[in-house]
Amino acid sequence: MSTVQVAYGDTRLAVELPDQITVREVTPHAVPAADDPLGVVAQAIDTPVGAMPLTEAAKGAGSVAIVVPDRTRPHATRYLLLPVLARLAHAGLVPQQIRIVMARGIHPPTPRNEVETLLGRDVLRGLRPVQSAPDTPELNETIHEHPRLGTVRVHRQVATADLVVLTGYVRPHHLSGFGGGPKALVPGVAERDSVIAAHRLTLDTLVRPDGSIRPQAGRLDRNPFRRALLDVTDAFGKAWLVNAVVNAEGGIVAAAAGGVREAHEAAVAAWQDAFDPPTPEPADLVIVGGRPPHDLDLIQAHKALLGASAWAKPGAPIVWGASAPNGPGHDAFLPWFTAGKLPIHLASLRERFHPYGLTAYSLRRIAKDHPVHIVSRMSGDLTRPMGLLHFEDAQAAVDHALKTHDVASCVVIPNGGV
Repeated sequence: MSTVQVAYGDTRLAVELPDQITVREVTPHAVPAADDPLGVVAQAIDTPVGAMPLTEAAKGAGSVAIVVPDRTRPHATRYLLLPVLARLAHAGLVPQQIRIVMARGIHPPTPRNEVETLLGRDVLRGLRPVQSAPDTPELNETIHEHPRLGTVRVHRQVATADLVVLTGYVRPHHLSGFGGGPKALVPGVAERDSVIAAHRLTLDTLVRPDGSIRPQAGRLDRNPFRRALLDVTDAFGKAWLVNAVVNAEGGIVAAAAGGVREAHEAAVAAWQDAFDPPTPEPADLVIVGGRPPHDLDLIQAHKALLGASAWAKPGAPIVWGASAPNGPGHDAFLPWFTAGKLPIHLASLRERFHPYGLTAYSLRRIAKDHPVHIVSRMSGDLTRPMGLLHFEDAQAAVDHALKTHDVASCVVIPNGGV
């Protein structure tokens, strides 16, 4: 027997597989972090692509908003923030002219203690960061009328600033191809209606005409969601981007800055050069895990399952370690699991779209195409109606998959959230 392990929250799941099974472990290349992460970011800021240097762009600005990621994307924020603040100070801005806005999308607010961890105590006290307000219309303002998104509204601190610095990091994303880039503006700091209108464009991107799932992670081409987001940042005209490439531990590997479109594409190219992702070679069994923050709830953990499905042969079982200590993730998620058969669910999505409805459809469709054995801290009473096979013990899940399927090859993805 051979032992394999996958991440499971802050711990690991270890399972044994028969020696005759060929095992391939899929992990990101072990790319070392830069010795001087602040220097890497500073150099990117000072040698921008598609825009003038930040110090020049900020000269004469009466106000600057800096958009930073929330708790679901915790890497590198301070390394991005400090060089930006230094250049704004060099351009003559004082703290009273700078506001930091944390991009929530429609995620729950980040608790104050975690904001302090992400940004630092001095930033928290000195710059009084605020969080975007998707459900408080009086705190948002219109910035654009888009032919497919309709009226686009974002947080007032962003809408009214003379210059907006979008920050974030680049990694594969299941809807936009890669994170970072224009997502910091919309959906990042947008009002809920704008967030949902943007995500509505992901329906035909993620779901094929036959109802099957077409993963988008790692692709930028033919993506109407990304195109619309770039349309908005182009029309907004005040955005300047700083994006980092990070390794599995969150260390900065590279960075790019400048125009939103150009800098994002440069950061994506740097990610591709650094990690050289393998082409999926489907196997008879896939075992996948995840660690915080990518497995805190089922909505976030679903991304690991979606990635794992690309490595599974048709009908092959998947063993999914999804700790999900925070449960489903949102009250609006669970009702979609009573949306009827999959064609009815899809029709409901087309009629009254919701991002969590799309996540629920994706999960249900993968569970239809593959026996998904979930190992989770969530109750089986919640996961079984989703079409998942619930197990409290990882070895029991693997043993069941081996007993019910002919398995000669296995792909192990230790951390599907990366």
